[in-house]
Amino acid sequence: MPITMKDVAARAKTSVATVSKCLRGVPTIPASTRERVNRIAQQMGYRLHPYISALMRNRRKRRAAVAQAPTLAYVTAFPTENGWQREMFFRSLYAGARHRAEARGYVLQPFWLYRDDMTNERFSEILWARGIRGMLLSPFPRLGMEIHLQWEHFSVVAHGLSLAHPVFHRTSNDHYQSMMLVMAECRRRGYTRPGFALDVPTGERLEFRWEAAYRVSGEKLGFKMSVPPLMTSTRWEPERMCKWIKREKPDVVITLMLEDQVRELTKRGLRIPEDVGLASLSVSQPGSPLSGVLQNPSAMGAVAVEQLINMVERNETGVPEDPITLTLSGRWNPGRTVRKLAAEASEGGLPAPG
Repeated sequence: MPITMKDVAARAKTSVATVSKCLRGVPTIPASTRERVNRIAQQMGYRLHPYISALMRNRRKRRAAVAQAPTLAYVTAFPTENGWQREMFFRSLYAGARHRAEARGYVLQPFWLYRDDMTNERFSEILWARGIRGMLLSPFPRLGMEIHLQWEHFSVVAHGLSLAHPVFHRTSNDHYQSMMLVMAECRRRGYTRPGFALDVPTGERLEFRWEAAYRVSGEKLGFKMSVPPLMTSTRWEPERMCKWIKREKPDVVITLMLEDQVRELTKRGLRIPEDVGLASLSVSQPGSPLSGVLQNPSAMGAVAVEQLINMVERNETGVPEDPITLTLSGRWNPGRTVRKLAAEASEGGLPAPG
């Protein structure tokens, strides 16, 4: 494992921040301290990465030109180069990450893993040749994907739970908390007979957190848990969903759904929320007509980049021995696809679903 700034701080019996300032020659640190820390760093074989040195010079000179800022790679692995841009969740995740990177003096640039059918080894070589030392891995489209880059050269943070090997520090929505939140909000609105619908690959990707929270909260909140879940092999089957709702008669369906998919159900004769309520486990944006959980992908992207930059500046590279998952709680978006609370309903009738 490479020597990190944290290792130098431990040997010098000082903070990581002080070590960073000493290595950069910050004059507010006494000369004797700077000399001692630099001597210890040299003895341990630590060198401030030239990538970071350039960044610090830019900051000190107050240069704002993007062309001079160091680059971080946003690595995507969808079947097509722009496949990740089709869903608002991924666009918001990238936007939050990019804004935080710019605030810290970096540029976040998308890189497609499969461009020109290149190998993982060639992909690593290209990033290294361009001076890129930090990598944010986008959520991968398939469960259990494995990629084999030259990890020892890069600081890496992943988003989501899809990458099977290797496992890096990562960020994620707190999926268990999100389901508990949805169930509590449905109970507050008087629902008693929920139904849960999900495709099997997504359930496996999330390590069954939604299913576990659904069962636990159903029991704790006094729901009638008599509706058999609808588990499908593909993500969206509107005909099968409609038949299941009409046959099993849940009063609210909890699922992973987008706004245009709700319209597919209404076209097939379902009145939402008059006939059945619908709560999504991933609402795209605040103010959406879709009721459910806002996972806040923009904040998750910002947290991921913040963690990545800290690793880059500490020269922490390679696969971590003890990977950490940072989870962010979801929050409720009222929308119009579940009943209103009594206090809200007293202000007027339910609006038509959007």
